[in-house]
Amino acid sequence: MKRLLLLLIATILFSACANKSMTRYEALAPVFENKGVEAAIGEIKKHHEDLYGEKTEFLYYFDLGVLYHYSGNYAESAANFDKADKIYDELYTRSITNEAAAIVTNDNIRPYRARPFEVLVLHEMQIMNYLAQKNIDGAMVEVNRAQKAMNELYQKDNDKTNDNGFLRYLSAIVYEMAGEQDEAAIAYYKTVKAYNENILNLPKEARQFIIESLKRNDREDDIRTLGLDIATETPKATSAHELGQEIIVIGYAGHGPILGELKMSGTYVSGGTLNLTYKDGKTGKIQSTTVGAPPVAGASDGQTFHISFALPEAISFKSKVDHFSISVDNQSGIRPEKVMALDKELEMNLKDDFASTMTRTAIRVVLRTIAAQAAKKAMKTENALFNLFTNIGTDIAQSELEKADLRIALFLPNSFQMTRIPVEPGSHEVSVVAEGDAGNTVKAFNFGTVDVKKGEKKFLFVPAIK
Repeated sequence: MKRLLLLLIATILFSACANKSMTRYEALAPVFENKGVEAAIGEIKKHHEDLYGEKTEFLYYFDLGVLYHYSGNYAESAANFDKADKIYDELYTRSITNEAAAIVTNDNIRPYRARPFEVLVLHEMQIMNYLAQKNIDGAMVEVNRAQKAMNELYQKDNDKTNDNGFLRYLSAIVYEMAGEQDEAAIAYYKTVKAYNENILNLPKEARQFIIESLKRNDREDDIRTLGLDIATETPKATSAHELGQEIIVIGYAGHGPILGELKMSGTYVSGGTLNLTYKDGKTGKIQSTTVGAPPVAGASDGQTFHISFALPEAISFKSKVDHFSISVDNQSGIRPEKVMALDKELEMNLKDDFASTMTRTAIRVVLRTIAAQAAKKAMKTENALFNLFTNIGTDIAQSELEKADLRIALFLPNSFQMTRIPVEPGSHEVSVVAEGDAGNTVKAFNFGTVDVKKGEKKFLFVPAIK
């Protein structure tokens, strides 16, 4: 009876550890690439339970929100992002039950809570959904929610940098549209600080608009505090302010990164050190790392365990689209600047989490190793052949339980690119070409005649996820 119970528990745990992440990518990526956005939306809805399931509900709604945004169905995009945001809020407080289950199996058993950059992208795209619908009040509400999210990420992750320059910059523009000039100036100030703390340099065009805004609001001291050159010429920003209208183009270039498994092996000394080696995915070289190893239940201090496991590792794609070239009326060759790099955001997030994820995973493997040995002992019989199969089965089940958490949003771009174009009120002919790094045309977007009202900031979105 004891043997039956132990085997039943092992079977349940084994079935609980299934990793849908690569299955999801392999099923959806070809549909998105070959058949387009609408087909990918249909495939996600059709295979909701099989490809996502209740543990990954956040990503289900998030992926739909991204795809509907690309399709231009901004109301449906906003509705799905709202559902994803509610799930994130509900899971913000850690579930003790899920954490306990993760100790026995792997991190995939926990509900997916979203990576910091995914939370911030959610708010960015949600703000843009409202702007596309000319709903300034909705955009303002979302800006306030975004500020709260950034504050929470800082509190939760202590000194880790989860601020976002593009989100601050976008917030400043929304404040301007709402007539909140003081709030806009503060958001512009925070934009510079966020870029200085993060992985991208402050875009040159953004620098112009920031300096112009701070000067106009009598904040020259802020310019000096930020280390900006107060003598910087700001012709584009000044023109936008004097004319009062802009066409703002935001392009989504390339396909964002996904996650693969980084195999690690080494020695865990309970109450001592954790020594691991692994193959660097970028250089191909064997690397090693050592961190402190806390004692684990069931092991004496100094007891040694040889372990192996897998951690998430970023997999980047060669983007077909490198940049955009915009034509407005008789002005051509306007090129947006990169305002956010998703591949860099993911790398930073993995680096921030590396030590804690590695230690938590190693402890889990050690605990299961101890449990597996106890199970073998409890199931031992007088039948040597039965014992052999039992031992092999227990080892295989224990090994297969450890799966890296590869869950991640599947349809984000590799980069966000943006430019602000001052225009007169009236009608304007706008076209955009997504180009490769050699200047070759990847895809052309003809917006035709774009009407811009007096005092309006007109947003155009260009999805080139290739």
